[in-house]
Parts: sequence; structure tokens; C-alpha cells
Amino acid sequence: MKTKILGIVTIVTLVLMMLVSSVNAADFTADKTEMKKGDIVTLTVTTDNNVESAQFDISFDTKYYSYVENSASSSLTTGSNVIRDGVVRVSALSITGDTTNTITLQFKALENGEAIPFTISNTEFGLGVDEVQESFKNTTLNVTIADPAPVDPEEPTDPEEPVDPEDPTDPQEPANPDDNKDEENGSKDESNSGEYVDENGNAITKLPQTGSLVPAITAGVVVIAAVALVVFKAIKK
Repeated sequence: MKTKILGIVTIVTLVLMMLVSSVNAADFTADKTEMKKGDIVTLTVTTDNNVESAQFDISFDTKYYSYVENSASSSLTTGSNVIRDGVVRVSALSITGDTTNTITLQFKALENGEAIPFTISNTEFGLGVDEVQESFKNTTLNVTIADPAPVDPEEPTDPEEPVDPEDPTDPQEPANPDDNKDEENGSKDESNSGEYVDENGNAITKLPQTGSLVPAITAGVVVIAAVALVVFKAIKK
């Protein structure tokens, strides 16, 4: 009895392990979670393993998004159709035996809104005649639509104060040509406190005595008069 029970438990465990191993993890992502009106968001469905066929539905709020017609794309033959208001169905099928694990589609933002969802459902994936079970990590994406935050304009920098042009240098006074002429009996040296100098640059300490000839002339006249008097007396005798 115990052996039978143990055998049943073992079989059930193996079956569960096979079921678990056949379930792959798929992913549902958006290239942006914040956008502004007029922007395009790209949704991507990624399977764990490559498949030859795929089909799924994407639900969206038509107030905030519009589906970009025929934007569904993959390496397989891919088509899309809005099956009802707010639901687009995407189908992909291999004709040549090619496989893929990535399908994308696009939506345009219409109005501002906080965390507006996209939801994936009714997923079917196949490889040949076998159905491939894909378990999604997340089935809903939230995207916020908002105007960009205003940017404060940079304060204009104060213009630099104009630089005063340099004052033109005062023209030097023309030299007086008379200053360079030597005086007839000497020149006046400005660096020698106003003293007169001779032609060799030596200071003249005594000026010539212009009145020294008068006494000599007077003495000569007296001598001549005395001699004339003596001669006159001799002639008279």
C-alpha cells in the first residue's frame, strides 16, 4: 500500500515538473513610461523562446491613446486590427518556417493623464503544431502623459561695463631751440642750480672785472703829465 502511494506521488511530481518546465516567462514592456501629448510609445511583447505563431490583444483607453494603424511588426508576417473600441488584436504567423520572440506595436498620446494603463490578454503562442505556454511577468503597463515641466529662462547676464578708452597721452611740449644754444661767454646749467658754466662744463665762480682798466689809464695820464712838466721847465731855462 505504501509502495503504491509513493509511486502515485512520484508520478504526480514528475507531471508537475513537466508542466512547470513547459511554462516560459514572457515580458511586456514600453520604451517610455512618461511622455507628452503627440509622443509615440512603443510596446514590445517578448517570449522566452522563439515561436512560429502568436496572437494577443492589447487594451487601451481611447481618451488618452490612439493606435498607430499597421504599426505591429515582427520578423514574421504580422497584422493588426482594432476589434472593438479600445482593443487592438495582433497576429503573427511564419510562412517560411522562420521564428521570432519579439513583436512590437505603437500608440500615440492624445491627452494628459497619470499612469494610464495598457493591458495584454488572450495570448496564444505556437511552435509548429504545439502550443507554447508563456507566463507574463506583468500584464499591465502604466504610462503617464504630461506636459514637460517649464524651464526657467536663464537670467540674462549683465553686459560688461564699457571700458573707457585710454586717455591719449599729452603731446610733449616742443623743445625750445634757444635752450640748447650756448651763451656767448658760457651756458646756464639747469642741473647746477642756475650757475653759469664754461664751454667745458665747469662752473664759473667769478665773473670778469669789467672796471679794472680805469685806474691804469689814470696812472698813465699822471705819468705823462709829470714828464711833460719836467720837459717844459727844461726848455724854459
